[in-house]
Amino acid sequence: MKVFSVLLLALLVLAASEAQPTADFVDNRPTMLTGIEFSLNFGLIYPPAPQLSEETSTLYMRAVWKDEILGESSQPVFDGDSLVLSGSLSGLKLPNSGNQDVTVLLSYNEDFSAATENVYTVWVIVGGITVIPPLVTVFMAMLTREVLWALFAGIWCCAMIVYQGNVLTAFLRTLDTYLIESLGNIDHAFVIMFSWFLSGMIAVVSKSGGAHGIADVLIRVIRRKRGAMMTVFFLGFVIFFDDYANTLILGGTMRPITDSYFVSREKFAFLVDATTAPIASIAPISSWIGFELGLIQAELDVLAAAGEPVPTSAYDVFLKTIPSRYYPIFMLVFSFMMILSMREFGPMLHAERRAQFEHKLMSDSASVEQTVIDHSLEPDEDVPRRWWNAAVPILATFIVVLVGLILTGVDGAKANGEPQTAANIFGNGDSYSSILWGSFVGSIVIWLMCRFQYIEDGHFVNQWAYWIKFKSHPTARPILTMKESLESWIGGVKSLTTPVLVLIMAWAIGTAVRDSGADNFFSSALSSDSLDYRAIPTLTFIISGVISFATGTSWGTMSIMFPIVVSASWFASDGDDNILVLTISAILAGAVFGDHATAISDTTILSAMSSKCDLTHHVITQMPYALAVAVLSILIGYLPAGFAWEAWIGLVIGIFLVIAMVLLLGVRVDHPKFKEDFLSITTEFIKVKIFRRDPTPKQEVPDFVLEREYKDIFTRNFWTKETFADFFLCRHDENVKDFENFDVENSNSSSNDANDLKESIDGAGIPDSTMENAIPDSTMENAIPEEAVPLTADLPEQVHAE
Repeated sequence: MKVFSVLLLALLVLAASEAQPTADFVDNRPTMLTGIEFSLNFGLIYPPAPQLSEETSTLYMRAVWKDEILGESSQPVFDGDSLVLSGSLSGLKLPNSGNQDVTVLLSYNEDFSAATENVYTVWVIVGGITVIPPLVTVFMAMLTREVLWALFAGIWCCAMIVYQGNVLTAFLRTLDTYLIESLGNIDHAFVIMFSWFLSGMIAVVSKSGGAHGIADVLIRVIRRKRGAMMTVFFLGFVIFFDDYANTLILGGTMRPITDSYFVSREKFAFLVDATTAPIASIAPISSWIGFELGLIQAELDVLAAAGEPVPTSAYDVFLKTIPSRYYPIFMLVFSFMMILSMREFGPMLHAERRAQFEHKLMSDSASVEQTVIDHSLEPDEDVPRRWWNAAVPILATFIVVLVGLILTGVDGAKANGEPQTAANIFGNGDSYSSILWGSFVGSIVIWLMCRFQYIEDGHFVNQWAYWIKFKSHPTARPILTMKESLESWIGGVKSLTTPVLVLIMAWAIGTAVRDSGADNFFSSALSSDSLDYRAIPTLTFIISGVISFATGTSWGTMSIMFPIVVSASWFASDGDDNILVLTISAILAGAVFGDHATAISDTTILSAMSSKCDLTHHVITQMPYALAVAVLSILIGYLPAGFAWEAWIGLVIGIFLVIAMVLLLGVRVDHPKFKEDFLSITTEFIKVKIFRRDPTPKQEVPDFVLEREYKDIFTRNFWTKETFADFFLCRHDENVKDFENFDVENSNSSSNDANDLKESIDGAGIPDSTMENAIPDSTMENAIPEEAVPLTADLPEQVHAE
């Protein structure tokens, strides 16, 4: 009898043991960092357990490493009438690197009797290793000047960290995991598709003469280089609703105009890039607003659930962050002042002087694949250049995108039970689908316009007058047949082959960098107990910028930083509303800064792509500007706003300092002695004296620049009523077309094709009759009507003679 009792007890214990759930580890990071907290996620597999009670059953969880308890938690077994099928343990930390076995105990008993043991092997590395892949990517980009090789090397380097140094496995996973998953992501597919559709639409618009027509209208109004750049700047505010649409439409439409005024491709790409994310991120109504509000609201809900007296409206908090969005606002002011003062510094100064005085829109070292213009998409000679063939499809795209955002936003707001306000509607709108619909409708519109507009000998023919009589014009033809439109559209899509490959690799390296643990390494700097809470906004901005720079995604950076920093800043500051708002602002602004400065950001890539600018050159020339504005954002913005003054005070002072920085650091492009800026002088000194490289050849100053009277804000002759007014009203601009003996046929560009620049000017929309009067055989003096540019008094005598 005693033996039977023992056996029965053993069977009961065994049955109880078998009733405990087991863990199926899923969705865990492949790499953890020593000394930095991480979480373990797992699915729960329940064996039959009739003894469980829905009211009282609780599952206890514990993580153990080498007999040391890393963390423990508990959760209900049932959620209503359903079993809870997942669990997690957070706040775990391992001191050693290498493969570490962590045992997760699961039990219905608080003392963990009869618990199941589930072993998970964690790959742990030292955090400093995670900075290697971003550094390798930057180094390879500088060494090879090929971003595709650099990105591939960076992904491979990350994969070697993730796959424990196995070179072959890392190489294979780079190809079949990171690149394939990057291509298969549905959001990435949306970006590729609407980029194709928009590029195809722009190609048909160009082939129909529409781009040249709208350029013709604008160029007659603009007439000056500064006016062309101002137009690009302000059009960025018009297409404020989405950064992708802004980049692709603005770049494709304005490039012929800026080319005709010899704005360097690097400067044009910067202007396009500077008016994308900086505007979309602070606009109260845009495709960004929903994502930003969602992140803010999620953190407010977490704090509210903890009983903290935080604001309840994410939109109100968003509006409060605008005065402290220092980087986007300062960058917009900086861009405006650089245009107004016609100043540059760093590599951009040399790029602008090259374009203005050597007539080279691009450097000789620029990648031909990235910068070449497909002249097969130029309109035939007998096709009239008419603005409506560009305005109508672009307007149709704009309307469909706007309507799509509203309709999807209304549905989303209803589904979430939110009031039908403008912020909620645009915040819940599906921007990706809306742009896809709009770009496709725009393509259809321009196809139909080309098919039903007939021309003969360079003039439009009213074909409808023949059709109503069931006849056709004997010699007239459509601008483009449907087949020709499709061929042009496909040609536009083909031009995106390289940029799409770069996008895919940029997305892949973002995922790979996160898998390697770099984001955790950077964000962990904010968790120091010795940190003064007033410094949190400043450090948040810096770390957000670094993560965004390393991963190439502003939205991904926001997703990483919000749950890590926002609640921490609230508790560290004992519920200081000002610190909370500044921290949220720093995340949003820092993410934009890193996205703006890096070579692997999709907006940076698309800006270079749409501007036909070499990506490496775009990043090199834009980097000093982004860093200068970021430093000012820290020193005048977040640092004193956390310690000394209100956010709006830093904004006002910062705007004045941005203006001062432009005037003091920047140098006029047309300086009579080709004066160098401080950054260029310092860079050249380091290059020659420290690295023992050959000095950079000096740019030669044209004779007429030396002979022309130089007027600048720091010269006495500037401070006259007429000169002062002319300068700030953009009158009497120095115009790149006022060159002595300028010969279009013999000008060149980076591709060494003398006809490229001529075709760019011809493609700017100026009719042949205008060009005959505007550009004589040997001079560009009359390229702009005399009443528009009365500069002849300042030109050399021989130009007057000509």
